Amino acid sequence: METDEQVKNIISPLLDGMELSLVEISIGRQRGNVKVNLVLYKEGGISLDHLTRAQKVLRPRLELEYDRENLSLEISSPGISRVIKSPHEYSIFIGRQFRLLLDEEWVDCILKETGVDNIMVEIEKKITEIPIHDIKKAKLV
Repeated sequence: METDEQVKNIISPLLDGMELSLVEISIGRQRGNVKVNLVLYKEGGISLDHLTRAQKVLRPRLELEYDRENLSLEISSPGISRVIKSPHEYSIFIGRQFRLLLDEEWVDCILKETGVDNIMVEIEKKITEIPIHDIKKAKLV
């Protein structure tokens, strides 16, 4: 088992059962050791108990996949001011406050909807459509 996508396909049903969303996954290998880093989100907030439970559920499943390799599993939350790293993350954070860098100006908004190439946000009580390619940087607030 090597790719992020393969691991995502294995753990997604387990995360769904815990009402958790996968925000980010990274897998590194070094001298027979595998390090899996997961960033998880739960609507309404994620607690240490949620992260601990995820560790207990996911670790045995990943150990089966990585068989004889030493596995290190790190699980964390997105953090208060997470910088959005990929377009799929927008759909996870619908309803949350964002700060977007458009051109050279930061704009505070609330994410309302996501599309394939754009997002709908509320800025000063007005709904505005913004193409994702126009967003230079996006952070949770």
